[in-house]
Amino acid sequence: MEHPAYSQLRPISESVGVVLCPNPSYSSLEGTNSYVIKAEGDSRSIVVDPGPEDEGHLNVLQRYAGDVALILLTHRHGDHADGAARFRQLTGAPVRAFEKQYCSSGQEPLVDGERIVVEGITPQVEVVATPGHTADSVCLFVHTGAGGDEDVEGIMTGDTIAGRHTTMISETDGDLGLYMKTLELLDSRGKGVRLLPGHGADLPDITVMTQKYIDRRKQRLVQVKDALEKLGEDATVDQIVDEIYTDVDPVLRHAAMQSTRVTLRYLQTNAE
Repeated sequence: MEHPAYSQLRPISESVGVVLCPNPSYSSLEGTNSYVIKAEGDSRSIVVDPGPEDEGHLNVLQRYAGDVALILLTHRHGDHADGAARFRQLTGAPVRAFEKQYCSSGQEPLVDGERIVVEGITPQVEVVATPGHTADSVCLFVHTGAGGDEDVEGIMTGDTIAGRHTTMISETDGDLGLYMKTLELLDSRGKGVRLLPGHGADLPDITVMTQKYIDRRKQRLVQVKDALEKLGEDATVDQIVDEIYTDVDPVLRHAAMQSTRVTLRYLQTNAE
């Protein structure tokens, strides 16, 4: 079974499967990937990013996940997290996220470096804070046992890394500087480890994408710097976008403007 496979449990690795939500868009690619962590013979499961509040998708996800012990969120955005409350109603499982307000009642927020161990579930989940896309973004390292990086089966990245195009950085609490550090972290720890993105197809080596992302961000920084030198420090975002994105689709212009504003903020913060 290959991506995209809607409303089915597509096995990816020894203890990870994915149910693709039918919510395709420019930003979500073919849709949101909802992951089920459950090794063969396990009596329970962990679900990561139940997706939007789509009753059909949540019911399909519940059917394949079985006895859900825990619901985890990679970040707060609606296409990943809006269905969490309803999925909790369907399964009775608690919800945990990096920020308290997105956890279900009585649950503690996820902690950077935490190792989640659940009775009845063989794999363990390591929480790694990866701010940049949003302040509350985390990546989840799925370990086949209690070991270190040598037993990481896959890295669930939410929107920190998508399966194809680059991700947007939130203008409210995103940060390009932190995002670059996040990419370097994932690049250093992820050699040969499978990418399990929030959108798009999984890939056998996450560092293929981390390198592309790092190179693309560095290229954009150079382009914006060059545009400012040419147009002057008072150049508007519109003018810089016109200078850099010479063939941008009008539909995507807002995304180009957001990316440019985030880059300008980074340059202003890190001005020598």
